Amino acid sequence: MRIEFKTEGGFAYFPGLNKPVTIDSDDLPEQEAGELQQMLQEARFFELPKTPGKISPQAADFKQYKVTIKDKKGKHTVQLTDMTDDPHLQKLLNFLKVKASQARTADADKR
Repeated sequence: MRIEFKTEGGFAYFPGLNKPVTIDSDDLPEQEAGELQQMLQEARFFELPKTPGKISPQAADFKQYKVTIKDKKGKHTVQLTDMTDDPHLQKLLNFLKVKASQARTADADKR
């Protein structure tokens, strides 16, 4: 499964530093790939609407995350924010933020 993770907005948003990151579950260690699959099931990711919940006007300075997952069954995109109140979604979002940060660091080290 391939995940495109894109960060947008926030107080100090710099588009050049927030390019989308692709995370391929086949490239993850087996344990992490299993954890990711479990988090997706617990969050019911593929059942979520494109934008779960309302985005508060006070959340204008919060980061937004566009998560697109492509697997054998198809493709599904969900827009999340730092204000996500579902603990399962928050756990998934935290995992993806860490993986995206690691990918950006690895990419920067290659330069």
